[in-house]
Amino acid sequence: MRAFIIDTSNMAPELQGGLIGVEGSANPTAAEKQECVETVSRCVMDGWAIAADPRAPIGWLAALTAETACVPFVNLTRLAPGEPALQPAAQT
Repeated sequence: MRAFIIDTSNMAPELQGGLIGVEGSANPTAAEKQECVETVSRCVMDGWAIAADPRAPIGWLAALTAETACVPFVNLTRLAPGEPALQPAAQT
């Protein structure tokens, strides 16, 4: 698991306390899951918001931990480059 700091100087006021990004392997071990919960818990207690991809196992665990602590969660899948843009439905 890897945690990294994201610059929030130009973001919404609720993220001004700081934003920690979390990512991990596609098949995390029990130790990696424990590290995720401990790291995210420690960060949210210090006022950090959490960012992760909830489609990944570690991201989902980070999202649940952030939600439990009632801190902002940023879904990185909504910001990921290379994702196909939604197209409007064709008019018939």
